[in-house]
Amino acid sequence: MPETSSAADDRARDHLLVRHPEGKSDRFPLPEGEGEVVKVGRELDNNVILIDPKASRHHAELRRMGGMIELKDLGSINGTLINDNKVQADTWIRLKPGQVIQIAETRLIWEQDLASQSTVPLKRPPQANTIPSAVPPPVVQPPPVAKPQTSLVPWAIGIGLVLLVLIVAGLLVSQTGDEGGPGPVAQEPGATVAQSAQGDPASQSLGEVPAPTATPSGPQLAIPVIEILSTDVLPIIFGASPNTTDAYIFVDVRARNVGNIPYVFSISNFTLRTREGQEFAEAGATISENYLRTLGAIDRFEDLSLTPGGSVPGSLVYELPIGTYDFDLVFEGPELEPVVLGLGVINMERELLLAAGTPAAALDAAIEEEEPTAQPSPTRQPTPTATRPPLIPAPQVVARSALQGTIAFPVYNGETYDLYFGDVASGDTIFYRSQASQPAFSPDGSRIAFHSWDPSYRGLVTQDISGANGMIVANFIEDQLPTWTADGEEIVLLTRRSGDRKSNLVKVGSRQELTEGEIIGEGEYPTIGRNGQLVFKGWETSGFGLRVATDSLTGLQSITDSNKDTAPSPSPDGEQIAFMSDRAGNWDIYLINVDGSNLRRLTDDEARDGLPTWSPDGNAIAFVSERGGVWAVWVMTPDGLGMSQLFTLPGSADGSVGTDTFASRGWAEERLSWTSEDLVE
Repeated sequence: MPETSSAADDRARDHLLVRHPEGKSDRFPLPEGEGEVVKVGRELDNNVILIDPKASRHHAELRRMGGMIELKDLGSINGTLINDNKVQADTWIRLKPGQVIQIAETRLIWEQDLASQSTVPLKRPPQANTIPSAVPPPVVQPPPVAKPQTSLVPWAIGIGLVLLVLIVAGLLVSQTGDEGGPGPVAQEPGATVAQSAQGDPASQSLGEVPAPTATPSGPQLAIPVIEILSTDVLPIIFGASPNTTDAYIFVDVRARNVGNIPYVFSISNFTLRTREGQEFAEAGATISENYLRTLGAIDRFEDLSLTPGGSVPGSLVYELPIGTYDFDLVFEGPELEPVVLGLGVINMERELLLAAGTPAAALDAAIEEEEPTAQPSPTRQPTPTATRPPLIPAPQVVARSALQGTIAFPVYNGETYDLYFGDVASGDTIFYRSQASQPAFSPDGSRIAFHSWDPSYRGLVTQDISGANGMIVANFIEDQLPTWTADGEEIVLLTRRSGDRKSNLVKVGSRQELTEGEIIGEGEYPTIGRNGQLVFKGWETSGFGLRVATDSLTGLQSITDSNKDTAPSPSPDGEQIAFMSDRAGNWDIYLINVDGSNLRRLTDDEARDGLPTWSPDGNAIAFVSERGGVWAVWVMTPDGLGMSQLFTLPGSADGSVGTDTFASRGWAEERLSWTSEDLVE
């Protein structure tokens, strides 16, 4: 990878300016030798490594030829644009200085060296650094000035007046308290002002007052990222006949907020603009809602506050005369720079013929299948906890000889979650990955799925335990709680990515990157057992309480009828379901037979207990608890006896990432996962 320019005024070489999707920019020196190639893509063996999940592993190459810079797309799945014009794959294209190279959501610009530039823009000098130096400058003392002699009488008078005022104020306060007014309040020993919230899982919080969310450093910015999902041309039907002069253009987009403050998203902020400057306003407001739904335009919003890290789809519709246009799609939000995306040339007449089934003389080239993605970039291990709290004593314990394998567990560090592995036999723990949670081991223990909160690698990730062969199988921040099918080939997940924010269960391939997946029904917190049965929390059409079905949501049966039951974990034999519930006013662990019989409560402590997971042999149940005021992973037998603490969490089990409740709902949507493999060395 080329070395990043270290000096701000280093203009003696050509540079490649890389503007990443989240707003960060890097500058890389371009080669000076003739024919030397710079590789660009997501794979770690590239010279310029992109953190854009929509870029290909080996996306493009740059080289210097005859004093100029040339670009070649390597047959990438999403292509490469130069000034919004898509380039032909495997063909060297000569660049001009200042041209914008668009690779997915990343922009690259060739900056010439200083001697080759016709003009050099002047920049405002940065403000002086106000951080004090380690050694302060010497203070020059002024020459001593003779002090005039002062009498002590005025001082004595002043002190007497102050004491008189304080005495009068004290008398007034005491009288106010005696008359029933707001006097001092006595607090009993041990009482706390803040109490932990109970009830709806979305409102759970720690027992102490949570620390406020840290204010991001640097500028407060709303950064919209607009992605075009599809474009269709459809006729306007009057009665039984189509309009022969006008037609509709439908554009499906997805808007993301990669900034650090919310911004307002409205469908009416989009316009179609031709290269000649002709504009067409979004026309959905003039079309009946039922007709729009019939045509598939259902994701329509006005004044929707999109929180940082959030995303939402949008269905746009435009009515215009049938013709051939070279379009840009323009989003102009309030107090934001316009976002311009090239739609390219649209021949409406040809598209209408294709929609009617008329054979076309030429067909669009098929998009080549992309190879599996590279493993995620390595993450820095956080500073370990200096001391480990002592184990909380318990009268009975599960025999250590019966405990084997590894438990993956999330830890909230005050801003985001980190993922740890714990050895259940020894109690040793290791850090596994930062900005990750909701772990789920594959059935054979060779791979792991988790939710990545990392903005550069966000979504649901599957990878080998070693970290190799990583891929994003679902890339929305609202995609949650992955669970593997019994054969390990697919993942079922919870998502609220749709515009109406429904809780849907979606199935995707465990080794297929960035697929939309198949919605199998409505529900929350999916978990698949070894026998292939899917247990989940019902939602809307699937009812209240816990439900069991196949991994395609067929053969639906009820287990419980309380909407306060969640986080189900089926036993290895599929006969029993452990789950967490606050149906009795506190979060505890319960057990029930899969047919809904023999409900019993396994924990009954004032502390919160939750997130149960079975040992692979079915002889124990692990869970998280804040017993003794310290969050830890505990274990017990399936009858609720022999409880003991396995390991202490170096943080909390409960917390929210950002402010988007559709993406982060605290510990009630977290998970523990237990494999028989020994992964802690």
